[in-house]
Amino acid sequence: MKVLLTGAAGVVGTALLASVPHGVQLTATARSTPVRSGDQPTGGDVIGPVELTDPVQVDRLVERTGADLVVHAAASMRSRSDVVEATHCVAGAAASAGAALVHLSTDTVFDGEHPPYSESSTPAPVNDYGHWKLDAELAARGAVHDATITRTSLVVSLHPPDRTSAAFLDAMRAGAPPTMFDDELRSPIRADDLAARLWALVALDRAQRGGVWHLPGPEVLSRHGLAVRLCRAAGLDAGGVPRASVRDHPSPRPRDLTLVSSRPTLVDAPPRPVP
Repeated sequence: MKVLLTGAAGVVGTALLASVPHGVQLTATARSTPVRSGDQPTGGDVIGPVELTDPVQVDRLVERTGADLVVHAAASMRSRSDVVEATHCVAGAAASAGAALVHLSTDTVFDGEHPPYSESSTPAPVNDYGHWKLDAELAARGAVHDATITRTSLVVSLHPPDRTSAAFLDAMRAGAPPTMFDDELRSPIRADDLAARLWALVALDRAQRGGVWHLPGPEVLSRHGLAVRLCRAAGLDAGGVPRASVRDHPSPRPRDLTLVSSRPTLVDAPPRPVP
């Protein structure tokens, strides 16, 4: 199977590159050089940056790679265009080529007031990013009717470290600990565990993999609780992480985004606690 991956430099893309299954011919694209350690070889060809909001570039990319399936893992919080327009272009190119689509979404499409959230729960985002990601889901399914929509939570990696975790740990080492919410709950998952589940989805027949899949981690943790875990894993004092409440944040934040899944288990090994 020929697979095209967008977002190869992100935490999910890095984990997917490091675990390409036998029989998958992977081509990946990224805006920057993928982050990986020496014990994580690249399992596919990473080509130069492609502007995913340019439909001509994306159409040419999908055509050139001859992809049977596109995994749209590119992530951005910078603008609506980077999220929604990019998905329009990627999904449209996949549809034109007759390729299947696996689109990565997020728990923030929910309001955080009616947990836990399953695949049948009704999205109701409360902030801009959640609205962008829901619009991107609709764009994906509008172009590819049997698109696979995967929703996950905070994705964590320490080997190599994801950018968010690395920035947090650097701040802790510098004596400038960031304040973390102790009442914002998520279902964080290890990047390699998420990658295993995504590759298991790719391996399914197209008719089996369509629709929405929730891919959460095994625990419910607050952002503060996750920060404590990261400190302990890095050998740092976890007692100095300041706490805050989502009620004090100036803009809306979902309170409890606990995800659950009602669909079949994709791999034998359950996801592990983070980190």
